Amino acid sequence: MAAALLLPLTMLTLGGCDKQKPQSPQASSADAAVPNSSFPTYRVDRSHAGQALPEAELTDASGNMVRIASLDGKPIVLNLWATWCAPCVAELPTLDNLAREGGSQFTVVALSQDLGDYNVPTAFLRQRNLTHLVGWHDGGNILGIAMGQALPTTILVGADGREKLRVIGPLDWNGAEASFLLREAGISPVT
Repeated sequence: MAAALLLPLTMLTLGGCDKQKPQSPQASSADAAVPNSSFPTYRVDRSHAGQALPEAELTDASGNMVRIASLDGKPIVLNLWATWCAPCVAELPTLDNLAREGGSQFTVVALSQDLGDYNVPTAFLRQRNLTHLVGWHDGGNILGIAMGQALPTTILVGADGREKLRVIGPLDWNGAEASFLLREAGISPVT
């Protein structure tokens, strides 16, 4: 009798796990992925296009309070990440290279969602010689919670301060897929 009940419960549990998988890249026009990424699955979300980012007090690498609005007038590649997130860490070198190649055309902000002191993510970036990223800290996870997304999430913001699209999951920011998305968002891609 117990075995007869166990099998249907096991099937329900496995079915529930399947529902936790990311939505198919072709699921809707708001969500689409560019194929052939060498990183694990990511998806593109265009459903927030045109919205301003939520206001939040963040901490820069020197411990000063800053706001995203301080970067207005310049496109932003805003990456929400954490030191404990393996896909985030794998993606960071490609973002650092994007920041180096982008020069003054746009700003790449690595916004740590680690709880606690801003020194932890700042030291983490320094130890890995990721020196071209603007390393900020969101110790209260204000933007992470407001964005309601998994890590990593990268939001492409136009010079007008409005979101163009977001990438949920890791992406090689030096690849063709990223170049396509950057151009779509009006951000000059790496040449």
